[in-house]
Amino acid sequence: MKTRFEDRISGLLPPPDAAGGTPGVSTVEHSRDGWKLTRRSLMGLLAAGAFGRPSRAPRGAACSSGAAAICSPGAFAHEILLDSLSFFPDGKTLVSAGKDSHVKFWTVPEGALFRSIATDAVPSQVAVSPDGNFIAVAMDGGHLELWPADGGTIRGLVGHTDNVNGVAFTPDSSRLVSVSLDRTTKVWSVADAKLLISFADTAGAMAQVAVPRSAQGGVPDAQGRAQSAQGRPPISPLPLPSRFLVTSGSQLYLRSFSTGRTLRTAAGQAFAISPDGQFLAAHDPLRLYMYAFPGMAPLVSVVEKRNATSLSFSADGKLLAIAYTDAPARLYSAPDLTLKHEMEANEGPCLSAAMDPQNSYLAVASGKSIRLYLLPSGSRVQVCFMDIAASSPASTCAQYFAGGLVYTIACGGPIPAGIACTCDCVPGNCPCVFDTGCSCVSDSGCGCVNDTGCSCDSDTGCSCVGDVGCSCVGDVGCSCDGDYGCGCVDDTGCGCDSDYGCGCDGDYGCGCDGDSGCGCDGDGG
Repeated sequence: MKTRFEDRISGLLPPPDAAGGTPGVSTVEHSRDGWKLTRRSLMGLLAAGAFGRPSRAPRGAACSSGAAAICSPGAFAHEILLDSLSFFPDGKTLVSAGKDSHVKFWTVPEGALFRSIATDAVPSQVAVSPDGNFIAVAMDGGHLELWPADGGTIRGLVGHTDNVNGVAFTPDSSRLVSVSLDRTTKVWSVADAKLLISFADTAGAMAQVAVPRSAQGGVPDAQGRAQSAQGRPPISPLPLPSRFLVTSGSQLYLRSFSTGRTLRTAAGQAFAISPDGQFLAAHDPLRLYMYAFPGMAPLVSVVEKRNATSLSFSADGKLLAIAYTDAPARLYSAPDLTLKHEMEANEGPCLSAAMDPQNSYLAVASGKSIRLYLLPSGSRVQVCFMDIAASSPASTCAQYFAGGLVYTIACGGPIPAGIACTCDCVPGNCPCVFDTGCSCVSDSGCGCVNDTGCSCDSDTGCSCVGDVGCSCVGDVGCSCDGDYGCGCVDDTGCGCDSDYGCGCDGDYGCGCDGDSGCGCDGDGG
C-alpha cells in the first residue's frame, strides 16, 4: 500500500494515444541505476503541460469550466508548507517543492497540476537549469538529485553528509553548485553528475547560493571596479558566468568560483542577483540592501525589520520581489528600492518567491498555497493551484485528459475547449480514487485511499488505509489497519490482531483467539 503522500496523478491511467491502443503510462520507477521516468519522458510531460495546452474553454464547457477563482477554504497545493518555487525558462511551467516530500508541476497561468513526484527526503529547494534541461532537487539528509528533462535516469549527487540547503546552476547550465549544513560548498558537473570541487565553509554552514552572470570581467578592487590582469578596466563587458559565486550564512560571501576563496563580505542573508549581473539585493532582519555587483559597493538600503526568506529579480531587472515568514510579500522597484506594492496577508509562512523568465508573473509560496501575481502591477491572478490529495473534502476540483496527461484543476478553472473531464467537481482528500459510484475512477460506496477523515478501500462500513482516526480494511465494523491510536490490526495498544495489550487474535494478555493468558479459543488459560 502506498504512503499517504502518494503520487495521485500517476495513479490515474491516461487514455490510449490512438483508438485501440494501450493507455500511456507515466511513472517513476526505481532500478539499480536509480530512479527512472518510464514510457513518457519528463520533457514530454513538460512539453504537453507547458507548450501543447489547448486554448481555454468558454464558460459552460465540460467540467464546470469558467473563470478561474482564488482557492476556496481547504484547497491547497501541498499538504505541508511549500519550501521552494522555480519557473521553467518559457514561464509556462512552475515547479514547487513542499515539506510533504513532493515535487509538483503546474501550468501557468491556469494553475493545473499535471505531475506530482514523491522524493526520498524532504526537499528544501528546487532549481530549473537556464536551458530547461535539468531540475536540481536539494533535500534533507545530504540528498541531492539531478532530474534530466529528457527522460533519462534521475542521478543522485553523492557527497554531502547533512541537509542540502541550496542549489544553483551556472548560467550556461554546465555546472551545479550546492551548499549544505555539512559546511561545504560543492561544484558538480551536470553532464556526468561528478563532483568537481569541494570547498570548506570555514565561516559556518551556508544557507543560499547563486552563480551570477558577471557583467564585467576581472576581480573587483576596493572601490568595486572590475580590473583586468593589467589593472585597467576591460574595454567591453565580458559575460563570465563561472568567475564568481555568492553564498550566504550570517552574512554574504563573494567567492572565487574556482577556489572558493572569499573575496568580499557584506551584510545580508537572503539575497538575489539581477539577471544581468549588475546588482545584488540582500536582506537581513533589519534592512534591505542593494549593492553594485561584483564590487559589493552599497547603493541604497531600506529599514524593514522583517524576516525575509526569499528574494527574486524580474527578468528585466526592474523589479524585486521579497517573501517573508511574518509579513505579506512585497514588490520593490530596482535598483532604487522604492516600494511599489504589498500583497495580501499570508496564509502561513512564505518561504519562496520566484519571477518567471518571461517577465509576466510572480509566484509566491504562502503556507501550503501558491499565489500568482501579474507583473509589473503586482495584482493577484484569480487562479487556484490545487491538488486534491492535499485539500479538504470541502474543496472541489475537476480532472481532465489532454495530450496523454491527467490535469487537476479547481472547479471553475479554465478547462480546454472540447475536453471531457473524468471527475467533475470531486471533493478534496480524494473521495473516490479507484471507486465505482463516485465522481471518478472505480469501487462501490467508498471514499478514498490513504486520507484522514475519508472512508475506505474495498470494505463496507469502514474507513481507510494508513490514517489515524479511521476504521479498517478487510474487516467490517472494526477499526483500522496499520495505525496507532485506533483499534486496529498490527498496532500496539489497539484492539486487533497481532497486538500486545489489546483484545484480539494473536496477542498475549488479551481475550482473543490464539493468545496465551486470555479467555479465547485456542489460548492457554
